[in-house]
Amino acid sequence: MSIHKEERIVLNVGGIKYETYRSTLTAYPDTMLGTMFQERNGSLLHPIKDNEYFFDRNGYVFRFIIEFYRTGKILWEDPITSNNNNSSSSMVTRNELYEEIEYFRIPYDINIDSRRIRFKKRPAEVIDVFVLVLESIIDIALQEWRGDVKIYLYEDMISFKAFFDNEDVSSRQFAGANDFKIFKRMGYKILNSFAKNISEYFKKLISGLQWDCYHFDRQIPQVTLPHYALKISFTTQYSSEILEYTKFYSSLKSLNVEH
Repeated sequence: MSIHKEERIVLNVGGIKYETYRSTLTAYPDTMLGTMFQERNGSLLHPIKDNEYFFDRNGYVFRFIIEFYRTGKILWEDPITSNNNNSSSSMVTRNELYEEIEYFRIPYDINIDSRRIRFKKRPAEVIDVFVLVLESIIDIALQEWRGDVKIYLYEDMISFKAFFDNEDVSSRQFAGANDFKIFKRMGYKILNSFAKNISEYFKKLISGLQWDCYHFDRQIPQVTLPHYALKISFTTQYSSEILEYTKFYSSLKSLNVEH
């Protein structure tokens, strides 16, 4: 291991100093500090003295951020549920921790205490990611010149089904198809609450799109597990209007050739 990687770094956060190794930070290259202290970014660093770097952030909360780099966990316990009212975590609120995690780009899918409670994204962010996953599936179907997409989201998310023109693509390795599984039953709940709003969004986003969302519960014969069935059709998307976006058609018009 190089001497440079074992270089000590002093992080002055809001006046509170934390000392660590450069290699401790760069072990998480997708975080802000992990990126910042990569060797390739050395010319961009501006220490206030020697190897000390100042951040105008919450120095008290930062102790949980630095422990993430050392342990891979956010060692914070909700003071409301903690039996120890004198816990060092009691001076830091959940919202304060959220702010610093977002600023330093710490991943959300981490444990926040020894009970392995998972740190969740805010509800609004979960919905946004859900819509983005839907967009990616629809985009792939459009690129493959498919007529419709069918997606089945089950209440417990044990099962997931996706079809392009009645071809089962559930097991295909493409962006989006497997991403629904991360939502577990949240995807089902999102549709339960916001199917109409999501439908309006996609209808405005894609000209000629038809969106049908059906709910099946146990009261319907042969239904063993409640689920939503989405049918998204966009055959009109493949009409003459698509020519407006092609290079050859633009050249054709510029040449004033009748067609």
